Amino acid sequence: MFCSECGAEINDKAVVCPKCGVPVAGKGFDANGRPAVPNHMVAAVLTTIFCCLIGGIIAIIYASQVNTKLAQGDIAGAQSASKTAMGWIIANIVLGLLGGLCYIIPVIIAAAASAT
Repeated sequence: MFCSECGAEINDKAVVCPKCGVPVAGKGFDANGRPAVPNHMVAAVLTTIFCCLIGGIIAIIYASQVNTKLAQGDIAGAQSASKTAMGWIIANIVLGLLGGLCYIIPVIIAAAASAT
C-alpha cells in the first residue's frame, strides 16, 4: 500500500504514514484524516419508522450532529453525539419490543380463553 499524500510505501498494518504522518484512510480514519465516527443515521430512521416516533426523532437529531461536529473539528462532541444516538436507538428497540409483548400476550391469552 502507498501513502496518498507522499507516495511512500506503507505497511498494511500501519495507521499513519511513517514518512509524512498522514493517517491511512480506512484504518479508523476517513479520507480527510479525521477519526471515523459512525453517525447511526440509518438505524435511527428505521427505529423511528418501526418502533417509537419521538425517541426515533431524538436519535435522528443526535445522528445528524455527528457529521456536523466532525466537520467543525469537534471530535469529542461527534463521539458523544454518536454514543447518545446509539443509546436512543437501543432504548427505542427495547421499548418497541416491550410494547409489542404488551400487545401480543393479552391477544394470545384472549384467543386461548375463547378457544376453550
